[in-house]
Amino acid sequence: MCSVQYCFAKDKGPWIIKPVASSRGRGIYLVSNPSQISMDENILVSRYINNPLLIDEFKFDVRLYVLMTSYDPLLIYVYEEGLARFATVKYDQTSTNIKNTFMHLTNYSLNKKSSDYVSCDDPEVEDYGNKWSMSAVLRYLKQEGKNTTLLMRQVEDLIIKAVLSAELQIATACKMFVPHKANCFELYGFDVLIDSNLKPWLLEVNLSPSLSCDAPLDLKIKASMIADMFSLVGLVGQDPLSRQSLSDQFMVDKQAAAPRVQVEDNKALHSFIRHRVTLDFIPMQQHGDKTLHSCSCH
Repeated sequence: MCSVQYCFAKDKGPWIIKPVASSRGRGIYLVSNPSQISMDENILVSRYINNPLLIDEFKFDVRLYVLMTSYDPLLIYVYEEGLARFATVKYDQTSTNIKNTFMHLTNYSLNKKSSDYVSCDDPEVEDYGNKWSMSAVLRYLKQEGKNTTLLMRQVEDLIIKAVLSAELQIATACKMFVPHKANCFELYGFDVLIDSNLKPWLLEVNLSPSLSCDAPLDLKIKASMIADMFSLVGLVGQDPLSRQSLSDQFMVDKQAAAPRVQVEDNKALHSFIRHRVTLDFIPMQQHGDKTLHSCSCH
């Protein structure tokens, strides 16, 4: 097996180094030369996307919420709204700025500590400061003449393929430890970066996405998402001070128990988009003693 330095020797940097099992941007740094990578740490080395899409010269990524209610059959729900998190220093590709984390990293937990961080106190203003709604980003790109429909199709395709890559292991674990399939669900936070060619890249998948609300826009988006999630998994919202009997509680109308937040720009209700994935394996060609297959996702 080759060393990290040798494997990356022919590739142009920079690379982004992340500690394993960490969060909130802690311990992340960039290097321009493989020799700068420490061999004494348990780390993840990723190729740095050096042509990110910029808005007003700032780099950003998007947090999307993905709900899994079943791995057999595979059911994926993608919430229609998300949050775009912006860096706080204008992007510059020159190597002299490689250590400027406020320029290269978009983690909210890191950038909120910057003196240049701009917050917004009006939940109806979704395109101001260092945190926008996904809808605001798409409106901006559409005004710039970008094909946002194609972009979101590619994002959904990326999410489906990411889930499929881990589906076998998780489905096997579910069969072993979850006797009743309807007893559990999982909410993931997908962090996606869009490059200058409008190609989405998966940065990471968060098993415990933050649901804290540090700004009115957080509350607007996350509260609606959580209410929709509980509706999907069949949990009925109840007033903890209510004295209703248990039998009466089960009669509560599920639809009335989970109101959704209305988005003013198009008067539409944000909700999870369901993707039921079926794998239709079709023999394509024989390669030695192996048969290659293709699969379709619906």
